Amino acid sequence: MSIAFDQAAGYYDESRGIPREVEEEAADRVEAAVGPAARLLEMGVGTGRVALPLHRRGRQVVGVDLSLPMLERYRAKAAAEGLPPPPLLRADATRLPLRDACVDAVLEVHVLHLIPDWELALAEARRVLVPGGAVLIGRGGGHRGGQGPRMETLNRFDQLAAELGGGPRRVGADDDTTKVAALVALGGTAETLEPVVWEQQETYAEALAAVEGRIYSFTWRLPDQVFHTAAGRLRAELEAAHPDLDTPHQAGHSFTLTAVRF
Repeated sequence: MSIAFDQAAGYYDESRGIPREVEEEAADRVEAAVGPAARLLEMGVGTGRVALPLHRRGRQVVGVDLSLPMLERYRAKAAAEGLPPPPLLRADATRLPLRDACVDAVLEVHVLHLIPDWELALAEARRVLVPGGAVLIGRGGGHRGGQGPRMETLNRFDQLAAELGGGPRRVGADDDTTKVAALVALGGTAETLEPVVWEQQETYAEALAAVEGRIYSFTWRLPDQVFHTAAGRLRAELEAAHPDLDTPHQAGHSFTLTAVRF
């Protein structure tokens, strides 16, 4: 029932990527939270957006993902940089193929909204942690956690699809407060780390093309009629409000980690 990203492997980095310097700052936050020698596990590692900067530094990061094409993309990126193959497992986050108490930290960034049994995934994260370990919950990034054309366009499409009876757009937990509360209920203590913030230029044309291209997972489950009607109404609204959709706008973004320690 969890949603795999096989169909997104070819365009994931282009649509969700963040600037290289932001990747490095995010890696700094992880290291500051758990130490450079920590053994890390990333649930939903995908193409290595979070793990690759740590892998470049020689850190111990095991990646788990349902999607073999996404894992292959990560391996190819590491090879292109002359790095050793990253340790990756094709597996379900609700049934981790790891023994108890074997990692110092578990990373989760934009994954639990794809997993119906997300609480079981968090229980698995807790199981594989050593005493004194931490789960790091991440939010934000290149297409979420900010302000600007992209976020405005995504939010408006959400509203239009819901008005047309599109139903819930995600199968799992998308609210970080809910995730953190569940981990605290398992015995953890939460600490929000300093966010990484940056600005970049965006256009409404690019944001609209991304929605119409159906690249985001929350659009995959919508009935075709709902999707196309909502996308058509969105285009009409944006063209009325922004006659030149190609005009660049400055957009602010952030990436934040919450460390839940056990």
